[in-house]
Amino acid sequence: MNQRIILMLIIALFAMLGFAIFTVNGASGVAAYYIDPGETYIATLDGRARKITNATSYTLFVPVRTLTEQQSFLNNLPAGVTALTNTCEWETTAILWGTGYPIVGIGNQCWMAKNLNYATGSSWCYDNNASNCTTYGRLYNWSTATSACPSGWHLPSDAEFTTLESTIGSARTAWMSTSGWHGLYGGRRNAYGSFYYLGAHGFWWSSTPVSSYAWFRNLNSSNAYVNRDTGGQDSGFSVRCLRN
Repeated sequence: MNQRIILMLIIALFAMLGFAIFTVNGASGVAAYYIDPGETYIATLDGRARKITNATSYTLFVPVRTLTEQQSFLNNLPAGVTALTNTCEWETTAILWGTGYPIVGIGNQCWMAKNLNYATGSSWCYDNNASNCTTYGRLYNWSTATSACPSGWHLPSDAEFTTLESTIGSARTAWMSTSGWHGLYGGRRNAYGSFYYLGAHGFWWSSTPVSSYAWFRNLNSSNAYVNRDTGGQDSGFSVRCLRN
């Protein structure tokens, strides 16, 4: 029995056992993926991570040896097969400043799904209590917020917050839970060092200034919708980073 027949038998055996598998060509690397009925597999096709779901009754053959083969497959998906992209490349966690944060793809944006907790510049824990930083993230003045996100990420502009709102709507419940953005009522700090509104309000800086103020978004436990307003740049608000 030659090596090709043995390889085909191994592929068939793995397919019968329910594994999404690949064959390997010595010159070209991975040649194809085989995805069983009802299975989902994340593979890089045409330069993007794609979640391929096979809702057919047969084992799906996904050619990946060449870019032309990949593009042909994507342009001619069989009925019952989806190959979805995601702005977070289907990642659920990112390492920012050495700490793992949950991330979520919403529309064409990839957001942190938790407030930033990185000690830098003018930033504080609510009531100067470290446990509040662990739960709610730090509060930053605007100048510090504009440079608090690490390489590859940035403080979102007012327009990028508007894009998020266009995608998930303005309902507080969408910003708090259903979209995966997971807003937190982290409160705020005023310019004189007093803290307010923990557990009742959340404030998030945008990178867009207006004179000595800057645009922000606010969630209020007493208001059913997200609020857009400007605040003094010396206030302490939360930060969410957006992937470049």
